[in-house]
Parts: sequence; C-alpha cells; structure tokens
Amino acid sequence: MCGAKLVLPGAALDPVSLHALLRDEGVSFSLGVPTVWFALLDHIATLPPGDRAALKLDRVFMGGAATPAALITRFRDLLGVEAMQAWGMTETSPVATVCRPHAKHVGLDPDALVALRATQGRTVFGIELRIEDAAGAALPHDGAAAGLLKVRGPWVIERYFGVEAETMLDADGWLDTGDIARIDADGFLHVTDRAKDVIKSGGEWISSIDLENVATAYPGVAEAAVIGVPHPRWQERPLLLLRLNPGATVDRTSVLAYLARHVARWWLPDDVIIVDDLPHTATGKLLKTVLRERYHAHVAGT
Repeated sequence: MCGAKLVLPGAALDPVSLHALLRDEGVSFSLGVPTVWFALLDHIATLPPGDRAALKLDRVFMGGAATPAALITRFRDLLGVEAMQAWGMTETSPVATVCRPHAKHVGLDPDALVALRATQGRTVFGIELRIEDAAGAALPHDGAAAGLLKVRGPWVIERYFGVEAETMLDADGWLDTGDIARIDADGFLHVTDRAKDVIKSGGEWISSIDLENVATAYPGVAEAAVIGVPHPRWQERPLLLLRLNPGATVDRTSVLAYLARHVARWWLPDDVIIVDDLPHTATGKLLKTVLRERYHAHVAGT
C-alpha cells in the first residue's frame, strides 16, 4: 500500500540469519516480538562496529509482549535505532494503540523518553479504552489508578465463531481484554499485567511486568519472568526467574538490592532462580502457566 519492499524471514528467526537478512536487504523498518530482538542485539553486540554500521535499520516496532525499557535503550545505544511498541489483540483487528510521543515530549531527557516509549501508547483512530475497578466502575485516566482494561470500536470483535453466547461485549459495547492497565492524562496506555498473571500479595497487586522490566536492565540478564507462588500468610509472593547472557553470573543479593532501588520493598521477590531457558508461546509471550506449574511449591531458600 505504501510502496515499500516487504522482507519476510520465514522460519529463520535465529539472530545470525536475521542480521544477514536485515543487512543484505537494506531493511530500514522492522517489526518483531521482544524475545527475537533481544537475541538479535546480543549477536550484533559481538560484531565489529563496521558490521553494525552496514545496517540501514532506522526504526523498529515491537508487539506481542510488553517491551522492557532496557530493550529500547539497547536499540538506542547500540544501533542508534528508534524503538517503539504497539498494543492490540486479534480481537481488535489487531492494532489498538501505537506509542508515538506528543510534540511536547520532544525535549524530554533520554531516560524519561525511554520510559514513555515503554508504554503501549495512544489509541489509533476509532478505538476507545476504559479501565474499571472490580465492581465495574470507571477509573480515572491519571496514570496512577490501575484496573481491568476494556476496549471498544467498530472493528472490535462482537462474538467468537462457534461460541453460543450472543456477544462478548458488555451492555455498553466494551470488550474485556483480560489485561490490567493504567492510562495517563495524555491517553498513554501502560499495561501492567494480564489479569490472570497479576500477583495478589496481602490484598495488594504486584505487577509482574513492571518487575520483569526492571530485572532485564540488570547487567548480564537476558530475560526475566516473574510469577506468583503460594504463600501461607500473604496469599502469593513473587518469584523471579532469570535467564542470563552467555558467560554472565549474578547473585541473588545483588539482584534484589538493584530491584530495591526501583520498586517498593514489599514488591521484592522472595527468591531469585537462574534458569537455562524460559518457555514461550508461538508469539513470544512467556508461558507463565508452565512456570507456575513448575515452581508452585517453591519456597525461598530451598
């Protein structure tokens, strides 16, 4: 539609193949899931500066899973590439928001701009967003209140094929996305968790995504996953699983000390486990159902 060449990698999603394809085809704009981008950047970081300069890459979009601020920073610092993210669902056909800053954000300092780009952005034309509390009451778009995210629009799904229910929408036409989110006064969406993944500790919510985003910025960490594990007093407590870069080592105490500088102390994971790999869906999302089953009986220090 826009006259651009379209380059498709097929099944060759390993970082060596992707780098060669980006270089040889002169790709300037690319889209992918965070797990693929992390692997690609790890590979590019091992190459001489001349090989990096040969890339024509200018912008990348990310979706399918929440984008950590550390990934946006790596694109900026390693390649000088602008990294953005978008959010949507198959049910929204599919893009609902795109993270493009306002004109007033041009003068933001680099860290503040990265924090903004780590949100899911503003709605595209035709889409409306709403956040609700447990009783279904609308919550303010103040950047602080978090609630169940609902979406409405002319191309948002009304019903699923083969499902007997007349509609998946509520009385006002809103679809329950299954996400927990905040929305700020400028309309920027920040998805904090899936409703099924949010950790409920002592009656309060802990965002696994926020914890993962901070943990991935720790030196040597390639990927992080946070799940809730049962606790006799607090109902659930967070457990942090880390996959490290090749040759990297980290210790539990240092990781927790780093997290304590960025999140509330009662959010701190009860334990940190180093793993060789983390399971993913076909679209790059962490398979937390598998992780919860695997570690449901884990107790810190055992």
